[in-house]
Amino acid sequence: MIDTQETFYTAKNDNVFKSIFCDENNTFLLKTLIERCLNTKIQIIKIYSPEKIKENIYAKGQILDLLIKADNKLINVEVNSGFYEGMHRRNFSYVSGKYNEDVKIGESYLDMNDVMQINFTWGLPSCYPILGRYKPADVETRIEFVDNFKIYEYNIDKIKDLWYSGDKKYEFLAILDCNKEELDKIESGDPYMEGFKKKINTLNDNKEYKEFLSAEEDMRKTNNTFKEIGRREGIKEEKRKIAMNLLKENIDIEVISKTTGLSIEEIKSLK
Repeated sequence: MIDTQETFYTAKNDNVFKSIFCDENNTFLLKTLIERCLNTKIQIIKIYSPEKIKENIYAKGQILDLLIKADNKLINVEVNSGFYEGMHRRNFSYVSGKYNEDVKIGESYLDMNDVMQINFTWGLPSCYPILGRYKPADVETRIEFVDNFKIYEYNIDKIKDLWYSGDKKYEFLAILDCNKEELDKIESGDPYMEGFKKKINTLNDNKEYKEFLSAEEDMRKTNNTFKEIGRREGIKEEKRKIAMNLLKENIDIEVISKTTGLSIEEIKSLK
């Protein structure tokens, strides 16, 4: 079990993120975050997050982060605490599903909302930019196929590096992954920063809430461990099949061992 007294949970954890930003009674932090990400003013009409986690709720929800109706926009926010193969397909499948739903709702295709996704992502490969802006467009002319669908992806690792170097352009996002000592280095005076610091410190002072997060993290790590064991066993089983086929062709055992990575003893046991 994780030592919850020593652990400081940041908004990299999707439940912490929702606890801070999914407050329907006070949308200031969420509104400010979205406005700074999109560089435009918005008026939040509704927050759709049926499984959102607040300070006094200790129930595991589906890992869906946030959907917002603001003005003529549907904005999906995703917290991706680690990059993995297929993650972008997962993100895209969700936001494209919302685009499809919006098509069905409107009386005319011209009545559709702008559909956007904002990703806060950790662990992206180094080739990805600090801010990736994606939309359906022609490869050569860059002519937009549709004008109301966009994806923004913020590379939080590079943003933290930028912040460490003294560049405060994206400090409002670097704060998402600041520990207690780093939070103390952020200057006061910005209501968004001050509000964020107050809420995340309050959450980390809540023993029951941290125990809930710790238990959830242990469960996630256990599930990931079993998945990895299954993946490795699948790979090993495939190597065994290859070795058996090579044995049928009377290929030398040492060659089979070098080819598959199986030990000579393992290959002999297949005979």
